[in-house]
Amino acid sequence: MRIIDRFDLYMKEKGLNDNRVTVQLGLSVGSIGKSRKEGRDLSKKAVAKILAYYNDLDETWLLTGNGEMLCEPRVKEEEQKPTQEDRKSSTRSTIEKLVDGICSTEAIIEKLVGEISKSHDLVAKQQEQMDRVLTMLEAEKMDKGELEKILRKKYESSLK
Repeated sequence: MRIIDRFDLYMKEKGLNDNRVTVQLGLSVGSIGKSRKEGRDLSKKAVAKILAYYNDLDETWLLTGNGEMLCEPRVKEEEQKPTQEDRKSSTRSTIEKLVDGICSTEAIIEKLVGEISKSHDLVAKQQEQMDRVLTMLEAEKMDKGELEKILRKKYESSLK
């Protein structure tokens, strides 16, 4: 007897049909019927899904035919509650990740503060240079004005 044959007995016992099992397990449509008709057995992946979902189906019986079909329901993985130690470990892990994130953020902030400080110094130097240039331009403008007055006086006196 194949696994599919034993699973058929379980389905009959539980009042299940191919469509319901296919939907519950997320199997490909028609995969159970194909296994039956083509004389091949269920895939290992399908068997794993069956055993994970139908927790009262005895694994040994399904795979070998030995023992009883039904067993005490196993706790499904998603139903297993974390132990105190699991929670502590998870909390420690979360805290470590947060501390790493904070340290990384602090390093980035320190780097940015350094860059801002450098930028501030550069802006101050450029401001000083611009002030010098403006002072020179203003002095040059005054010199031109003075020169222009002198030249005008000479020109006017030459006309008289």
